[in-house]
Amino acid sequence: MRVLAPLLRATSHTPTVLRVSAAPVAIIPACTASETWAVAAASGITALSLQIILTSFFRRSEDIALAKRPAYMAYQLVAFIYMLFATFVGGAIMLDATCWPINAAAAMLVPRPQIRFLGAVLFGELVLWDVPTCLCVKKLRRADGILHHIGLAFGPALVAMTCNPTFYYSWFIGLSEASSVPLALNEAFGGAHDMVMEAEEGSTRLVTLAFFRDIAQIAAAAAFVIVRVLGWSWMCWLLLRDTLAVLPIAPSAGCGSRIVLKLQLFMASAFYALQLLWFSKLVRFTLDSGLGGSRPDDL
Repeated sequence: MRVLAPLLRATSHTPTVLRVSAAPVAIIPACTASETWAVAAASGITALSLQIILTSFFRRSEDIALAKRPAYMAYQLVAFIYMLFATFVGGAIMLDATCWPINAAAAMLVPRPQIRFLGAVLFGELVLWDVPTCLCVKKLRRADGILHHIGLAFGPALVAMTCNPTFYYSWFIGLSEASSVPLALNEAFGGAHDMVMEAEEGSTRLVTLAFFRDIAQIAAAAAFVIVRVLGWSWMCWLLLRDTLAVLPIAPSAGCGSRIVLKLQLFMASAFYALQLLWFSKLVRFTLDSGLGGSRPDDL
């Protein structure tokens, strides 16, 4: 334990830039272990209901930008709402200095009911809405994206809602989704632009839709680099540091067990490798096509 002492000091955790409470953590719902499956079911049913209602509404719309691919546009709107929610919850925790753990044990072994709530919300929407919708809507049927979301549901989200709802999930399934917010907008405006261009060649709306599509694409690319490349590398380092610090004192079974801690580290590393793969594709696409435009189906 004497060797681990430097890793367990409080000063090695809370970033110095976080001096005061910066976000409304108090309004984030807490979730007990017995409530997780009910929260997950409610989240999934809510997302699926929104998908059905919005698809029906868009299908009846006189606007071709909505009516031509109503399920796709509905998916982007629901995804935008849920990613904004995850960003808010994760950010409320990570940007509040009072929420940062005082040492590695507090970061890795102390359950947080707000993290359990976030994990349940994301697990429910991924399993009951996101993955089924992606399988049913042709334009969303990207193999790597579907596998990523299945892995996210039955990996980090499930662990966060059941086995180990601890601090670092406020990043991995929370604040890191900030990069998905402009991406959803880019895909929505890009889809609308393509549909209007096919149906109303020369429409005056094309310039406006292209402008918002390109702004969202630039924002999504910048957010991807900041969040998915740089931010993830830092958080993976913190997770590795604290995992190594607490493994000798972690229980052999149950929440915060050694096998769960090792699983968390593996998942974070695997997901980061996927982020780097997508980043390489993003760089190639940008070099070939320049800034702006819509994301191709193979990216």
